Amino acid sequence: MKSTDENGVSPCRGREGGIAHMVRYGFIHTKEDIKFLVLFAMDLLPFPVSFSTIVDLTTWCDEGFGYFELSEAFYEMVPTGHIEEIPDEEETLYAITEKGREATRIFEKQLPYPVREAAQRSALRVVRQIRRDAGIHTAVTEHGPNDLTVRMEMEQVFAVEMNVVSHGQAAMLERTFKENAEAVYQTLLTAMTKNYANEKEAQKP
Repeated sequence: MKSTDENGVSPCRGREGGIAHMVRYGFIHTKEDIKFLVLFAMDLLPFPVSFSTIVDLTTWCDEGFGYFELSEAFYEMVPTGHIEEIPDEEETLYAITEKGREATRIFEKQLPYPVREAAQRSALRVVRQIRRDAGIHTAVTEHGPNDLTVRMEMEQVFAVEMNVVSHGQAAMLERTFKENAEAVYQTLLTAMTKNYANEKEAQKP
């Protein structure tokens, strides 16, 4: 049985009987609002970032818009000079320009306070994650058939090398380390500081 509101209208359909679009909640809905949010959030970043990072940074702040609305609004600000495109070896990066910063200062108050607060928290989260990822490195050296070494390093903390017999194992080690470097470090530290002498003594007959 389909539910209806007090006027007999299904919440999934308009009054003409057509299928309604999914309702999005949040403060940001118009293209101009999305642009203000993007510029405000990018102004909080200390370095250029990829578009995928911009998506993560801004959609975390508000539920009133989606990927396609964000993409359209974002890329319109490159030719207008509010956002600068910076070619990189791996992927294109983007940074806010002085024109973009000026627009942020002028229109900042148009963003609702909860959105501005969420953007500040999101920027801090993104910066921490990028800096964390930048300090984690992995490399695979192939010595021969079924003979590979995976080197995994967390800058200024620790490094470890492991021998594996396939590229599949090497890829698994790299992925696991990149996602869980801190946990791997704690596990190794616990293992290396354990008092094995007492354990062996206790096992003696």
